[in-house]
Amino acid sequence: MSRNLDWKWIGIGVLIMVALNIVAGLLLAPFLGPGVEGATSMEDVDLGAGQMAMLALVNFLIFVIGGFIVGVKSAGRTILEPGISAALAVLLALLVWQNFSIGNLIGSALVPFLAGVLGGWLGERRQEARGHEPVR
Repeated sequence: MSRNLDWKWIGIGVLIMVALNIVAGLLLAPFLGPGVEGATSMEDVDLGAGQMAMLALVNFLIFVIGGFIVGVKSAGRTILEPGISAALAVLLALLVWQNFSIGNLIGSALVPFLAGVLGGWLGERRQEARGHEPVR
């Protein structure tokens, strides 16, 4: 059984995930201190192992939460769409930071893609638990 992707929710998912990343960046900036102050590229960022682990966890959670929002709010079954949204949000960030390469995209987008799919699946489960059976 094949189904079409819902490009509207992919676009909405990208906007949600970019917005969540911006908010998280603003909230985390004071905790990152001088490691990011004045950085104009990713090569200029100097963070410790604990800071990197915190950023990785927060980033993972952002994509799960973004996927969850899409899964809960969208009509129909949207599990793959949040994953695609996450990968596109990463692509956008790589382009903005002028750090795009196929290797960077594959290496940087895989975990957010999986986190988005997980969030979408959790959102769909929540939607079904509330009695809103997705349209098939």
